[in-house]
Amino acid sequence: MIHIYTDLPQNKLMQALSRTEGLLQATQIKPLVALDTNNPHIIINDDKIIVPIPWDGTEPPVLFDAVPYNENDLIAILLCKLGYESEALEFVKSVSIKNSLHCRQQLRDLDQSLNYSTVQDNGFISTHNYAALTHYAGHLYNGASTEKLYEKAIAESPNGEHSAFIAKHLAVFLTDNGEISKAEKLLRYHQKEALSDEANNYLNLDLVDVLMASSSIPYDQERLSEVKQLISTSLPFFEQHDIHWAVATLYMNASEIANFEQSYSESLSYITKAITIYEEHGFPEFLASAYIRKGTLLYTWAQHQNPQFYQSAIDTYQKALETFTRELFPDVYAEIHHNLAVIYAEMPVDEKKKGMWSAFSATSFKECLDFYQKETYPFEYAMVANNYANALLKYPPAKTGDNAEKAIAYYLEALEIRNEEQFPLERAHTILNYLEACWRVHNINKTMERARYKDMVAKAKEVKKLTDNHELLSDAQAHLDQISALGLAIMKD
Repeated sequence: MIHIYTDLPQNKLMQALSRTEGLLQATQIKPLVALDTNNPHIIINDDKIIVPIPWDGTEPPVLFDAVPYNENDLIAILLCKLGYESEALEFVKSVSIKNSLHCRQQLRDLDQSLNYSTVQDNGFISTHNYAALTHYAGHLYNGASTEKLYEKAIAESPNGEHSAFIAKHLAVFLTDNGEISKAEKLLRYHQKEALSDEANNYLNLDLVDVLMASSSIPYDQERLSEVKQLISTSLPFFEQHDIHWAVATLYMNASEIANFEQSYSESLSYITKAITIYEEHGFPEFLASAYIRKGTLLYTWAQHQNPQFYQSAIDTYQKALETFTRELFPDVYAEIHHNLAVIYAEMPVDEKKKGMWSAFSATSFKECLDFYQKETYPFEYAMVANNYANALLKYPPAKTGDNAEKAIAYYLEALEIRNEEQFPLERAHTILNYLEACWRVHNINKTMERARYKDMVAKAKEVKKLTDNHELLSDAQAHLDQISALGLAIMKD
């Protein structure tokens, strides 16, 4: 149902809408003084049709000019908001509205075949709309970058409300491209404008995402405190206006912060609220993401002297797999199986059941490695190879082959990728894991024994060049001391 808030006579609008079958039933006409922005709506005021800025994310991020009242343009806009962009184009008279309709159609269909070539003629609205096409649908425009188009639209925008909306989408673009600090600076700048509550709260929502994306160990407590304040400030607004996806997003972020702070029961409470919202309001992809986050939380909780949560973590990841299938979401499917593989290997179980759980773990690692090929996903392959090797050392002895030798092979593959220039810390961790595996293998002859001895010495010394982490350096020195104790005997033989 689309609400029309207007100062025009109601019968005049009803007569116009009756020209198109179904429009009267799909709209509700109300006086302008009864304006309620919670509802999907347009405004007709002073003989102008005004389409509100689509802050809530339920429609494509397309802006419309305010145009003089015209029955055809009114019908076109209403059909568009009801999802009938093609039919709307048969009515539209305004060139500006026609451009916006074309843009919405292409964004909905991700159709790059249609021509949208009037950017330079229609000011900031057309510039923003084309920026949105280059951003969300992959269009190109004379080689101009998405960022430049958004910046041009912001510079030409006549008011803070429109420039803030455009900046919001530029910030999303920057964040997606790893320019997080730039996105943060942009959002903070536009928060200084005198904006509506709606604009302020949506900018807050994006700022929370940006600050979370830039948070890493060791966590900056001042930034985490700011995020918590932003969440508590904006949550009532989105709850009051029934913007369910935004409420759930804020609960997801609140859960992650509580997890950072090791407040696991609080974190679980927040993520459970997010999941409930996604289930009740039909957000299947968001729901699966929430299940992944919940599974990670439960796994983290299990690692902190709460082993009863291992099974809950497994059940949660398995639930996510119902949505994130291999066919539809192969990358997420692989990520989930990576998490499951590690849990299966770590989960404390009865000795008689270890073989079964190890088989589950190995199967999940293979599912994961089927997607993370060394040639196409080298970084991810190295991570999974390292973790698979760690798991192999926890499995019960294999009936055929040597788990430690197999682990060494995977560690060496990871080390081929985790070079000292790009991944010094990851390389140091993998080397120390590799050294642990080397102590477990049986060397088949003296030549092999001497070669492995020299390799272990070299790699233990290499760790000292890769990091200044006290714990890692201490582990490396412990290996060198142990190697030295055996070294004389090995070299004498």
